[in-house]
Amino acid sequence: MELSEKLIHKYEEDGLLFLPEYFSDREISILQNELSHLPEDAPGKVLENNKKTVRALHGCHEYSEIFKSVVRHPRLLKPVMQILKKSVYLYQFKVNMKAAFTGDSWPWHQDYTFWSKEDYLPTSEAISVSIFLDEVNHFNSPIYFIPGSHKGGLIDIEGQMEDRSKKGTDWEASFSANLKYCLDCTTVTQMVKKRGMLAPVGSKGSVILFHSNIAHASTPNISPYDRRQIIISYSSIKNIPIPKNQPRPAFLVCRDYNPLQPEKDDVLLSLIYDTINC
Repeated sequence: MELSEKLIHKYEEDGLLFLPEYFSDREISILQNELSHLPEDAPGKVLENNKKTVRALHGCHEYSEIFKSVVRHPRLLKPVMQILKKSVYLYQFKVNMKAAFTGDSWPWHQDYTFWSKEDYLPTSEAISVSIFLDEVNHFNSPIYFIPGSHKGGLIDIEGQMEDRSKKGTDWEASFSANLKYCLDCTTVTQMVKKRGMLAPVGSKGSVILFHSNIAHASTPNISPYDRRQIIISYSSIKNIPIPKNQPRPAFLVCRDYNPLQPEKDDVLLSLIYDTINC
């Protein structure tokens, strides 16, 4: 899909773009089925604070041909390259689970805070794409955005102190409900007074493109409806992490900086057809 100038302008103004019913029910069923067959012992799995509910899965594209192919889907890759005006590489792949009744909150934050402070990514030339694997409604904790908040750039904040007695805390602190870098209430209040809030809702298969500096958050999911979303983050090939200290694991921050090439538009359907006929 090629974005119109009007849609590109809307993204530039708001820092996000909502594309309803972007993938078909059949394509989403393929992604849902693949998610249900992922190995349980994957290294990028994060649990909620209850230590039972899966909060997120990272890097599953590394062992799934279907997820690897969706990263290169032209309906995602081409609009991202249009907006950034450059070729891109995959920066991060994850599935946020937001389970019914037990999915916890994501406090207010900017993604680029983590990428700048943890990975030394030089600039905010990065876009995330969220694919709805379930219907997102007003009850199952849609993502809240502050439109236009990306225009203020990165808000420099100090990270919360980490409890290093807990195994895995070094990287999990960037993904738990006790998020390492959170925007304070005063800052969020001021931004909302100026710009308002949005919470895109829609059927499964809908997509959100959003800027790495846009402020966003979500509440706990106390509804009986799951709200699973694939989130793929792309970065300009001119924007590569600077090696410093000990880098975060490869399932969190990809090491392959080669430009991504779009697959065919029917790639997901073709993969299933090929599997059936093997």
